[in-house]
Amino acid sequence: MKLQGLVFGLLFSIHATAQMPEWSYDPGPDPSTQMGKELIDLTANIPNFPQISDEIIGYRQKFRPAFGPIPWRMILEENKVKILFVGQDGTHIAEAAGRPATAGFGGRAQDFANYFGVNEGAAFINTYAFTIKGQYGVYNTPYFIENRDGSVSVRQSNLVDNDLWLISQDLNSPITQWRNDLIDWIIRNNKESMKLIVLFGGAARDSIASYAKSKGATVEGWLADRADKVKVPITKEEYAGGNNTFPSLQTKRGEDLYEELLGRRLDYTKSSDQRAVSDLLKNRLPEVLERVAIPSGGEKGSGLINMAQLGGYDLDSMKVNGIQTRSLKGLTLNDGTKIKNDIIVISLPHPSSLSRTVMEADSYREGMQDASRRVMRDVEVLDEYRDAGWEISADPGKINYYARGENYRYGRSDIGPEFYDFGTPANRMVSRSTARRMSRHANVVIIGTRDNGKFSGSQIKKMTEAKAASGIDTNQMFIARPSVREDRYKFDMGPGAELAELMISNLEPNKVFQTKTELKCSEGREIVKTVKSSNPELLKCEDGQKEDRREMNFDDDGIEAYNVKTHPDVDDFGHYRGTFKNPKVVIIADPIGYDDIVTARALTGTRGQYLQDLMNDIGVNDQYLVIKTVPYGMDGATRDEWNEVMKATKSYREKLIKRVLENSNPDFVIVDGTYAARAAEDLIKDIKIIRTRRNKDDLAADLGEVAEKIKEVEGYENIRHRTNLANIPRTHLSFYSRVWEGTSGDRVITSAGKQYEGIAFAEVVPEWAFDQEIELVDKNADLIENMIQVLRDLNLPLPSESTRTYIERVN
Repeated sequence: MKLQGLVFGLLFSIHATAQMPEWSYDPGPDPSTQMGKELIDLTANIPNFPQISDEIIGYRQKFRPAFGPIPWRMILEENKVKILFVGQDGTHIAEAAGRPATAGFGGRAQDFANYFGVNEGAAFINTYAFTIKGQYGVYNTPYFIENRDGSVSVRQSNLVDNDLWLISQDLNSPITQWRNDLIDWIIRNNKESMKLIVLFGGAARDSIASYAKSKGATVEGWLADRADKVKVPITKEEYAGGNNTFPSLQTKRGEDLYEELLGRRLDYTKSSDQRAVSDLLKNRLPEVLERVAIPSGGEKGSGLINMAQLGGYDLDSMKVNGIQTRSLKGLTLNDGTKIKNDIIVISLPHPSSLSRTVMEADSYREGMQDASRRVMRDVEVLDEYRDAGWEISADPGKINYYARGENYRYGRSDIGPEFYDFGTPANRMVSRSTARRMSRHANVVIIGTRDNGKFSGSQIKKMTEAKAASGIDTNQMFIARPSVREDRYKFDMGPGAELAELMISNLEPNKVFQTKTELKCSEGREIVKTVKSSNPELLKCEDGQKEDRREMNFDDDGIEAYNVKTHPDVDDFGHYRGTFKNPKVVIIADPIGYDDIVTARALTGTRGQYLQDLMNDIGVNDQYLVIKTVPYGMDGATRDEWNEVMKATKSYREKLIKRVLENSNPDFVIVDGTYAARAAEDLIKDIKIIRTRRNKDDLAADLGEVAEKIKEVEGYENIRHRTNLANIPRTHLSFYSRVWEGTSGDRVITSAGKQYEGIAFAEVVPEWAFDQEIELVDKNADLIENMIQVLRDLNLPLPSESTRTYIERVN
């Protein structure tokens, strides 16, 4: 049955694919426009989430700092967004991709957008721009409620504790304010087109309610009318396996009440111990009530700041200008204008919950149908608005199935390149989860596999401890994109549509990724020759020899099955780096390393940083262009493999280099690598060519000699060069590149092992970036003090205050 389900899923779960050209890409915000500049400034002011967690939550750091914020995935042109999706937080692959809503959640959300005929018109953000530890609140947290007859019952609900609520939803929180400003920007940039907001999970539901409240709407929690009857005890989050937690009740002394009453240590990762706790609450409630620690303050004495902390906000209670509605129409935006169109808010089951529905069904087909029905129950909210004339116009080439009256079929859709930087590899644009955090290394994300691979521990350690070159402003978060004013507006917006089309349309993946044939030639029982090649001319035995042919494949042969040294799932990446506008120097380079997988730009690892230092020393700085001979990984390729790949990419290379030289007049061309030199010999006739002698064991060894050759060029006679690493300039990197990218040598390596090499990669954040100490922004410091004052005013436990200390203080 599992096999049948898998086959059915492969055949039917990918409902729709992107309709935009395959060379589409996201250039980032346009700094020449008011809205683009505003978004850049907004991004520069993103709060340091981990720092705020330290101040409010204390020792229980809620966020994973290493990979920094991943704010959005959307088209930034005016009136492009029709549906805004809001989730909880990013996944491992989202961290590596630099975009939220990648992998499972992204594929499911993209598929739901396609139900309305929307592909590029979908936008994606999360409640938290940083990934979090644990979940939004703790499921099955007990609370006590007074019944009509005066007795007390225990019930369970998802609880967002006071500290987490403060940083996540309180209107004083820098995190809440920043998220609200982002939502507001998205609505203002899409005033005519935006029609729907889709929420996945409780965090997203509460976030939109907080946004609406910040604009004057009213929204109540599910238990708001019973606040004076509810008491929420003090709990502690216990590790319960994976990314899950379990709530233990605290005694007035701050000890585990469950362990005290049961008389033994508990392991909350075990379902048997969780059941024992459930039985305890059911059978010994009077003892629990006598010993449990319950805050004396909070809203109407409930122990909470806001009753929505128990079970969330009730979106059906939302009122805008006194009218009960699911629409944001009428709210006042940051620019003083009001929302004129209906923007409907619906909340769908979390994708994880829908996945469980599928997996727990008797068959895959029944599970898919059950999940579809669950979604449609929430979609029905839209019907009254549709009947009143509300509609979503389909993207070009798409069909709005909802408008046609058809039911949604739960599935998953591909995510197109229009949401990513030009040159992003396919393994970062996935609609399925293909990544994990490396065990015991929070600063390392592995993409291409769900296990740990076979990476060198010493190499990971060396990459973690590597330092950046000087010149990085310390008054910014190193784990985010640059925020200082002199750098925030500097970035590469991509090659433009014409060059993007030229590069992508002239690649032939079927030729590039053609698998080899293994030929064995034998005389009698003896094998006298073995050839592995995709070249028919090489696949020949001598007369009289017996031929035995086998088509090679990745499962049996690993990356050796291909001429290129990165898997087809990676596809092309990192075509170029620098400026196409009159570069002073053009560098044609053989690919080296794998950093380009993350930066989507050519030669951003160690070799590229040495070349950057050379460019700085000769006064060229960022006024140069790097073009790779082939936009694939080729580390370790043999001469025959290189020859086949060069042959398969001949048209691509010739057209690109010709186009570059037709529109520029560089002082000279540097050819970096054996095959780059061959390409230059064939294509460049009237420009001085300077050849390097790249040594893979010492990537700086030849650059002194290169500098001497450059002195022979008029205007460069007096240069001086001392070989060092230099940071790749921000003008050569995309908007989304973080401060540490293009620094500190190589940041990406591939795994050893036949099953991993060329398909599994480790992205390593340097320690200097994720371990940065930075002062709290004054504005945020004031807001944090306001949040703490909320706790004081409501007589609730203060940040890092122990249960014992709190009980003694209030009594």
